[in-house]
Amino acid sequence: MSQETTQNIRQKYGLEETTLMDRVRENWIGYLFIVPTFVMFTILFYYPIVRGVYLTFTNTRLGQAGSFVGLENYSWLLTNDLFHFAFGWTLAFVFGTTLLQLVIGLIAALLLSELRSRWRDWTSAIIMSPYFSAPLAGGVIWMWFLNSDFGMLPMILSDFLGVQAPAFLADGIWPYVSLIVAQSWHDYGYAGIIYAAAIVGIPREQYEAAALAGAGRLRRFRDVTLPHLVTPTIIILALRTAWNVAEFAQPFELTGGGPGTRTMLMSILTYETAYVNLQFSRAYTLGMAMILVSMTAAIFYVTVIKDEEELYV
Repeated sequence: MSQETTQNIRQKYGLEETTLMDRVRENWIGYLFIVPTFVMFTILFYYPIVRGVYLTFTNTRLGQAGSFVGLENYSWLLTNDLFHFAFGWTLAFVFGTTLLQLVIGLIAALLLSELRSRWRDWTSAIIMSPYFSAPLAGGVIWMWFLNSDFGMLPMILSDFLGVQAPAFLADGIWPYVSLIVAQSWHDYGYAGIIYAAAIVGIPREQYEAAALAGAGRLRRFRDVTLPHLVTPTIIILALRTAWNVAEFAQPFELTGGGPGTRTMLMSILTYETAYVNLQFSRAYTLGMAMILVSMTAAIFYVTVIKDEEELYV
């Protein structure tokens, strides 16, 4: 087919090639509305990120202009024992918290799907209420629940059951368990909301067909429900992993990284480095490590999504 004929066909169906300037002139009003948003994102988001990356190569402190020190902050990071501990504990915290949030959120969504509509709204509001509370408020609630001096749980164990209650926020493995349980309680509602939406969208005909084939409740869950929850699960994992890496308010309220440094998360270590030790450049370097963890998890989850793209939601 000749070039002229091809060009005529493109003109006939409105497929003429347009340049960038042609598109700008045609849609200039839309671009005009986008400009303020782009400017604000640049000032409040992109510039701080670039500035933060630059500060990791300096020795900047609060109120003091730093000088260029190369990779000194990264060398400090890799040789700092407290960072090594905080990094490992953060990974364990993120894994345990994210897994519990998935399990509890799925159970909550399945429970809601079995209720009648008149009970579903009130029950969902009660089940999902922790997620809509402020993390700091959640920390106060768990402090009053677990504290050895005035907490409700130690009081119940000692006064009513005659059992010596452990120091949930200070003794042995209990501080780690307490932080994971408390954070899972606060954020499982996010997984529950997404799972509930996915379950509602499953065609009822598939359940009916499975029931007619003799499948019991457990098998219907395995063969019908679970395949529809693969992609939502990956999405929840990606988002909750990133957020759990950065969790600060509730763990800080409960233990503050203590006793001593036994529950020091990377987020708390970053805060103390910046606002206690006033070493902003090292705090930014810690932030880069947190971003690296979140990005690594995100890349892994995106890869898994691509492998599962033929599954339906």
